[in-house]
Amino acid sequence: MTGVHEQVLCAHRGCIAAVIDAGATVAAGLEEPVTDPAAVREPFDRQLREQGLDEELLGLLDTAVNAVNGERRGEPVAAPPYLAVTSRGPVCRATLTDGRRLVVLLAAFEVRRRPRRYRFRDPSPAECLQSSLEPG
Repeated sequence: MTGVHEQVLCAHRGCIAAVIDAGATVAAGLEEPVTDPAAVREPFDRQLREQGLDEELLGLLDTAVNAVNGERRGEPVAAPPYLAVTSRGPVCRATLTDGRRLVVLLAAFEVRRRPRRYRFRDPSPAECLQSSLEPG
């Protein structure tokens, strides 16, 4: 998925940096240890929408689809299943016309399993961007 990463980073580095900044703002308001995913997800979703990043994230998804030479089924909207804010960060999903699923995650937080807790990663844009192309 190197081509996806390169193209998305080139075209959307500012958006990814803004997502990281929103994550840092959320993290600064959390009381440690954070064990409830909603304690991260809800304020993160609010921050992203207040900054108008939901539409920019859909543009990021379009770039990723183009990077895999795909065409998506349907027109994405800034709501599930195309865009969801999880406790790790925003996830953009597209089903391609050939049935494959493209998933792009901006992982600002990590989940530690034992004991379960959420921690802000403070990633660079390149570290934040994760993607996968799943068979149909």
